[in-house]
Amino acid sequence: MATLTISLPTQFITQINTEVKAQGATRSEFFRALLRKYFTKSIEFKPFVKIPLGQIRDELKESGKYNDKFINSVVKGFSKSSYYAS
Repeated sequence: MATLTISLPTQFITQINTEVKAQGATRSEFFRALLRKYFTKSIEFKPFVKIPLGQIRDELKESGKYNDKFINSVVKGFSKSSYYAS
């Protein structure tokens, strides 16, 4: 068996740790199960579709869940990502 190292946001690690603890499993088992499901097509990852930043801003604002400061920070963050950077 080979080893694979990945970096994930802290929020994902927290959620993964909660799930593996509830299942009495390990992180490795979690990812092996996830990959088995993916390769047997019981789950399917969808390709990323680039949405215009203005549309993202408008949809976040229309939801009424987020303030302008948060919305601006999300749009600014996206604009710096490899998908949106000019």
